[in-house]
Amino acid sequence: MKRLSWWLVAVLVAISGITLALPLGHTWPTPQIFWELRVPRLIFAILGGAMLAASAVIFQTTLRNRYVDGGMLGLASGVELGNAVLAVFFAPATPWRVLTGAVWAVVWLLILRASMLRILRQPLQLLLGGLGVAMVLNAIMTLLTSNQGFVGKSLANVTVQDTWLLAIVGIVGIIIWQIAGTTLTYFALPKLHVVQLGIDETRLSLLWQLGAALLIGAVTAVLGTTFFVGLIIAQVIAQVVVKPAQNRLVVTGLLGAVMLSTSDLLAHSVHYPVELPTGAVLMLLTAPLLLILWKGGPHVN
Repeated sequence: MKRLSWWLVAVLVAISGITLALPLGHTWPTPQIFWELRVPRLIFAILGGAMLAASAVIFQTTLRNRYVDGGMLGLASGVELGNAVLAVFFAPATPWRVLTGAVWAVVWLLILRASMLRILRQPLQLLLGGLGVAMVLNAIMTLLTSNQGFVGKSLANVTVQDTWLLAIVGIVGIIIWQIAGTTLTYFALPKLHVVQLGIDETRLSLLWQLGAALLIGAVTAVLGTTFFVGLIIAQVIAQVVVKPAQNRLVVTGLLGAVMLSTSDLLAHSVHYPVELPTGAVLMLLTAPLLLILWKGGPHVN
């Protein structure tokens, strides 16, 4: 696992160097472009990719379902809907979209825990239920914003404020991780054994899922919904690194950071000066990773 982590760090450093120094339109970046546009955008991509992937590990583990992530559960769609409503009816909140996205994700998580997550216990039922919720929320958002000029999500409009707000949310996630300690490994045990150990799995899962919701909400506020991406990245690492979920969080986050930073580099350079939706490029790059899962079969523990 250490070797894989170092390889991912090396790739991430290479991608970061190219992103910061790449001349676009045969023009080298000016100091203003470098510090006000490229650096915040790169930091957001690195942190956002790591948070997107780590949140998927947490949801898959605490729900004991290897086929879900924040997008599949409808959390990401709920964040987009909530922020779209704020943008339409309360535009001054837009600069705080990362923070409001995190709050919306927590709200939707609590709603889901009181409804769908309480009722749907089987993996397939939960998967279909989550997709149904996501489809409804996406449809509502599309109807509300169809005449508002909304387009595919890109990191081109990332601001310095977006980046430091994302960093703050990430720090909160790390604090929750430290508070929970190694308790994520309890979810690898059968539920009966967890009860026998005197552990309240419902309360423990709430703590972890609140942290994961904050992460996915903050990222989605800018990147948009990316179906299956977190699920696939988490499962690829689970296939390659046979370790408990607690030990896979960092390396999974590194792969997520590599994937999103690479996707954003391609999104703003391949067809310059036209910006491609970063989320769409991310989904396109992540899809081939399914070959690893088809070959070996995904698992979570």
